[in-house]
Amino acid sequence: MKVKSMIALGLVILVVIFVVQNHETVKVWFLFWQITGSRAAILILTFAVGCVTGWLVGIQQKKTRRQNHR
Repeated sequence: MKVKSMIALGLVILVVIFVVQNHETVKVWFLFWQITGSRAAILILTFAVGCVTGWLVGIQQKKTRRQNHR
């Protein structure tokens, strides 16, 4: 197996273990919204939103740097 495949398989195994251990239903409130779901799903969703936000901010900073460089 290639190294990338082994790392990906290891990450999948860790995610499965995480989901199995955190399957309890929890309620999360944010401003006017309430979300009910498994703890693992809510944490993964929160992580994904943070990654997308960071990615978008990074893109904006790169555009700003390119404009300032010209």
